[in-house]
Amino acid sequence: MDKVVSLVKKVLEEHKAEDIKVIDVKERTPFAEYYVLASATNIRQIRALSELVEEELSKKKISINHIEGTPESGWMLIDAHHVIINIFSLEERARISLDEVLTRK
Repeated sequence: MDKVVSLVKKVLEEHKAEDIKVIDVKERTPFAEYYVLASATNIRQIRALSELVEEELSKKKISINHIEGTPESGWMLIDAHHVIINIFSLEERARISLDEVLTRK
């Protein structure tokens, strides 16, 4: 598995993110190789998870292209170039159905 994906997944697992999925999109899109999707149970957890992922990437000198969203919106996106990390509230993840979009044949 990709080292960035492994690091992100480990951070999310250690801090109780729910329903973590890694989706390989190399063959489907030119702008990313992997999407990492995770759910959080509340706004504070969305904030904490996104900050922890940012910190760990920074410690490993892995650059972040940009960050979008807010915990209050229920969705944070961290663009680590070839890995796109999405941290959702349970409600936003169900509403947006990105899992389904990314795995659709």
